[in-house]
Amino acid sequence: MHDNLNDFFRTGLTSMTSVSVSHGNENLQTYFSYANTTGRGIIEGNKLKKHNINLRETAAMFNKRLKLDGNVNVMKQTVENKPVSGGFYMNPLVGLYRFPRGEDLSYYKEHFETYNEERNLNVQNWHTFTEDFEQNPYWIVNRIQSRETRTRVILALSVTFKVNGWLTIQARGNMDYWADKLRQKFYASTATALCGVNGRYLEMDYQETQMYGDVMAMFKKTWGDFTLDAAIGGSINDKVVNSTRYDSKNASLKYANVFNIANIVMNSSASIDQKIDAHRQLQSFFGTAQIGYKEKIFLDLTARNDWSSTLSYTKHEKSGFAYPSVGLSILLDKWLKLPEWVSFAKLRGAYSKVGNDIPLYITNSTSHVNAGGEVQANDAAPFKEMEPEMTHAMEFGTEWKFFRHRLGINLTYYRTNTYNQFFKLPALAGDEFAYRYVNAGNIQNKGWEITLNATPVLTSDFTWKTSLNFSSNKNKIVKLHDDLKEFVYGPTSFSSSYAMKLVKGGSIGDIYGKAFVRDDQGRIVYGTEGDHKGLPLVEGDGNTVKVGNANPVFLMGWNHTFSYKGFSFYFLLDWRYGGKVLSQTQAEMDLYGVSEITADARDKGYVMLEGERIDNVKGFYKNVVGGRAGVTEYYMYDATNLRLREVSLSYNFPKEWMQKTKVLKNVQLSFVARNLCFLYKEAPFDPDLVLSTGNDNQGIEVFGMPTTRSLGFTLKCEF
Repeated sequence: MHDNLNDFFRTGLTSMTSVSVSHGNENLQTYFSYANTTGRGIIEGNKLKKHNINLRETAAMFNKRLKLDGNVNVMKQTVENKPVSGGFYMNPLVGLYRFPRGEDLSYYKEHFETYNEERNLNVQNWHTFTEDFEQNPYWIVNRIQSRETRTRVILALSVTFKVNGWLTIQARGNMDYWADKLRQKFYASTATALCGVNGRYLEMDYQETQMYGDVMAMFKKTWGDFTLDAAIGGSINDKVVNSTRYDSKNASLKYANVFNIANIVMNSSASIDQKIDAHRQLQSFFGTAQIGYKEKIFLDLTARNDWSSTLSYTKHEKSGFAYPSVGLSILLDKWLKLPEWVSFAKLRGAYSKVGNDIPLYITNSTSHVNAGGEVQANDAAPFKEMEPEMTHAMEFGTEWKFFRHRLGINLTYYRTNTYNQFFKLPALAGDEFAYRYVNAGNIQNKGWEITLNATPVLTSDFTWKTSLNFSSNKNKIVKLHDDLKEFVYGPTSFSSSYAMKLVKGGSIGDIYGKAFVRDDQGRIVYGTEGDHKGLPLVEGDGNTVKVGNANPVFLMGWNHTFSYKGFSFYFLLDWRYGGKVLSQTQAEMDLYGVSEITADARDKGYVMLEGERIDNVKGFYKNVVGGRAGVTEYYMYDATNLRLREVSLSYNFPKEWMQKTKVLKNVQLSFVARNLCFLYKEAPFDPDLVLSTGNDNQGIEVFGMPTTRSLGFTLKCEF
């Protein structure tokens, strides 16, 4: 048996080197650092190079009444042949997982392309057709190439002037500029679902400049038992984007494998997307104040009004939108006589509103020109009745510390409701446009967060510190829109058997798909005649049945740090409990009969499904549950997992050794390992790779990369 999967991958390696220098006195300080990162990925050809330079200068003048703080950060990064994070297209795992077990992939590694006399060029060589998304993995590595570069410059300056003992004026500003460039080449005979017959070329340039500035007057005053710590000011956030993206797509190239813009066939199948000085600006006026009484009780108040350029042509263009907050904190240990073993006690509560604007060019209709000169008008009506999205949040909490701060607990309960979400709906009968925008919805989140800290052992040589973090969140879609019964989000083109949907009464993260037909007792119903005789019947024409939710019941992390003289040992346990994830990868492998479970079923001659024996193994996997149009319910897995997230061992060399060198102040050697092992999981893949991506398709695993485990050494020297 050939291990084609492990033979395809290699061990990834990342090397990080940094050096820093600092010098100064009480009035002037200088800091400089340089960092270099180089790496190679687990797929051949994937490389990373990164340089980072940082310079910071701080100065105090006029008897420290004027303080200046300036910072310059420059970063240059290059990534070659970045692998896709998942999905069917351009993913070598599709071909690897589908390749027949027992066959040797090495032939297709050495002969990933063959010469085609009719076309007078090399074309892709694979054991099956490559018109859709399955391709030779080594063709993807060698003939779908990309190079991404990013240059980023961040400039920041802060000026603080102390007018007198109670008034300080502060002005801050920063500029964040980055420029991205991407070039991607698809050679001729790449899957026709991805490119034209002569190949595909993609080139993208993106520049973004973001300027931020604010001015604040800060007050700090005491009147007897009362204290006031307040600030009032204004800010501006200005962003300008210029970008150009050419993509030949299926329009193809004039000449095969000639990769430049001039060779792109410019018709409606190609794509040109350009932004010229796309300008977005947010202006704000704000104030904040904390009023204290005898350092026992504190009242926090904030107010803010924003004016957003994206709300032009609406009633909020001139007035903007306002949102306040109020909070109260009480230090119980200073009000009440508590036992000596209580070191600290605090109660707190807060209520706030936070506003949000919308994307550019929604409130006023525009049109654009497609590749080939075709004019395409905006498909949605101008949204001049736009209301800003608003989130109402309340929070209550308490914090206690005991036994001289050796034991602590922090408990928080919160609830947020977000209103006036931004939706795009089909137009009403007789409307000029095909779609319309609406404000609607009420999405609620509520939950608990708990942190426990303890120092069980504390001696002159040995310490043990531990911390336990617990969080639980419940999400509910209280309301959508009267004309919106459900809202489908996230990619749906890969499959007809799943979708992520928002439905009134449901939750964000709900997964809909196909399920088995069941009788009144919940038992699966089987066919009695024809091709479906003896096979389970399927309910749902497409994505109609709710089969699970990707969100966990709770998350928990438990870390420990043991220190003995110069040694320090740390480890972190991560526990995710609850939630469901769908594996489309397993469904595809079952369809092609290349999974371990189908091999076992063929050997036994039957499949067991909820206590029932199914003898038609091929019909079960190929005609019922397997593939992109299969039974979603069958491929839902419990996302619960417990893992050893991180382990580290560090040693600080004795100070006496450093003094002898007369150069070094401190030297630390560390060994760090991450994602070493799972202590428990049900899913045949790493659920975190699916659930921590942050995209709209959370909960769906489609040919994801293997779990990343890392081992590394760090040597830190301070001069």
